[in-house]
Amino acid sequence: MKKILLYTLLLWGAIFTFGSCDVDIPEIEKPVLPEKDSSSQPDDEDDPSADPNGIFDYSKIGEHPRLFLNAQDFDHLKQEITNNSILKIIHEIIINRCNKEFVGASTLTYQKSGKRLLTVSRKALERICHLAYGYRMNNDYTYLNQAEKDIRSVCSFPDWNPTHYLDIGEMALAVAIGLDWLYNDLQPETRKMAQTALENYAFKTATDPTYSKQFIETTTNWNQVCNGGLLAAALVTYEKDKSRAVEIIEQSFNSNKTKGMTTYGTDGNYPEGYMYWGYGTTYQVILIAALEKVFNTDNGLSQTTAGFLKTAEYMLFMAGTTGKCFNYSDCTEPEEPKLPMWWFAKKQGNSSLLFNELRLLKKGAYASKFEERRLLPIIMGFIDSEQVKGTISAPQKKLWWGDGDTPVVLIHTDWTYSDTDKYFGMKGGRSNTSHGHMDGTTFVYDAYGERWAMDLGMQEYAPLEAAGIDLWNSSQSSTRWSIFRLNNFSHNVITINNNQYHYQGKAFVRTDYMKAIGTKLGAKFECFGVNRNGNDYDVDAPVRTAEFIDNGGDLELVIKDEIKSRANKTPLVRWAMATPATAEIISNHCIKLSQNGKILYLTVQEQNNHPFTLKTWPASTDNKYDEANPGVTMVGFEAQMSAKDTRVFTTTFAKEPKNIN
Repeated sequence: MKKILLYTLLLWGAIFTFGSCDVDIPEIEKPVLPEKDSSSQPDDEDDPSADPNGIFDYSKIGEHPRLFLNAQDFDHLKQEITNNSILKIIHEIIINRCNKEFVGASTLTYQKSGKRLLTVSRKALERICHLAYGYRMNNDYTYLNQAEKDIRSVCSFPDWNPTHYLDIGEMALAVAIGLDWLYNDLQPETRKMAQTALENYAFKTATDPTYSKQFIETTTNWNQVCNGGLLAAALVTYEKDKSRAVEIIEQSFNSNKTKGMTTYGTDGNYPEGYMYWGYGTTYQVILIAALEKVFNTDNGLSQTTAGFLKTAEYMLFMAGTTGKCFNYSDCTEPEEPKLPMWWFAKKQGNSSLLFNELRLLKKGAYASKFEERRLLPIIMGFIDSEQVKGTISAPQKKLWWGDGDTPVVLIHTDWTYSDTDKYFGMKGGRSNTSHGHMDGTTFVYDAYGERWAMDLGMQEYAPLEAAGIDLWNSSQSSTRWSIFRLNNFSHNVITINNNQYHYQGKAFVRTDYMKAIGTKLGAKFECFGVNRNGNDYDVDAPVRTAEFIDNGGDLELVIKDEIKSRANKTPLVRWAMATPATAEIISNHCIKLSQNGKILYLTVQEQNNHPFTLKTWPASTDNKYDEANPGVTMVGFEAQMSAKDTRVFTTTFAKEPKNIN
């Protein structure tokens, strides 16, 4: 009782001395005391058993904090931010968010949106991660109190929603970071609540096939996110139940190694696209970085597949020249910070991998809202301060390509992000891959500071699910393919007889062309079975080639499409492209595209002067569940073929029209 009275007097004395506080006093109050010894002291309930044998040397698990940054790392970071401008900028972004958004924030509550608790899990992760970092760096009890309040809130939930396991993956990481980084300064009952919640809500469900089947055997981002969060949590709680922690660590490790890591293939292109690379690869790096920090090894995990250490270069090329990415699959269009790039740059000693990240940091993107910003404090353990002290050179390569489930070719013509820098991306693959669209050989094109050929990207899931769309069924008859943004009629592809693409048809990159390309900037794909009706084929596999051609110092994009009809087939060919530009058909061969004072001419020729008709189509449907696409037009042409016929259409994108008469 005397201690409570003393703390109250100290608190009121501080208020009278420094002025009133503009936030509510947290429920869990602590006085400002001298900085504590940061070394962890074992609780009475620590597991006294010997360290188990297993994949890792578990005797190496040391004191808290142990995830991503240890006590020495935090001390070193305090010194580094005073003389490294990049670290200082990111540090100040984190602290500003703590002060403006998280201290005094409302209590986290259990509230699902449809079938997901994910929004709450991410909010908890963002708040706890930032506040725990802020406290470690500034020793401000205001941050500690709020973080402790948030940890207790989510650990009091009835569950973490195991029927949508991503929610648990992110919540487990949130509680793990808070427990680890704040361990010695949390109240004993808070530590106990966190450990109990991790056991009951995360570890028990992770070893229950009813729930674990959602991620254990998958090769999607679910594997990376769920295993990353679980493994981090098990590392943090190891001393409480060693055998249980080892069970979770090794289950997550084995699942990720045999399934999750395979998504990078041999080349590193991520089948789920730009946005999901950011999600899945952030957690993949979290999983590996956690192992490396605790054990000083990942036991070969990062070497599991050849594509993993190549994937950072793929992501570097996925950003266009207009602030927009190549947003194939269920991805949004804006270019955003990609946190794993800092880890890859340090891991590989390649500072050019940070070329886009430093450009985005300078533009203020790191201080703005972006998909993975809830995890921003973690990268303070990934940054090589020496790498970012000087000027970062632009990448030397102009073309990147990768084969696999979703082959991609990506081109940057000069990396200046100016009117002379043109960007082109083309993809293959199937529609029945995770988050896939019916878009074999679709492309995007940036030139003269504008995006001319675009992808409409994703549509929000929850409204579609509420409308009864079978969104996660990719079979041919699924209602997923009635969504305009997902089927072939909204993409920059060739469609035959106005048929829906076949869900198992695949567009392959022509590896013979790519391996022999030399200094040429181009791409070539072949589409097998994309435009078939059951087992009935109207055309052989169409071949699409795209190349940049130098016209007096200005590179022009030329796309050539070769189509062969089969015997007794007279297919109608539809060549279409989505554009945000205003479109005007100015002749039988040319469409004028205009936007923001810039003009681009799309000129079409057929090799043997066979007839075709230039057309425009609305980028919309009458379906109530389809989102509107204001300002977007589908442009292109239609051509009627005869049986056993070959047509070669050449479409040129240039500042001036080409032979349009």
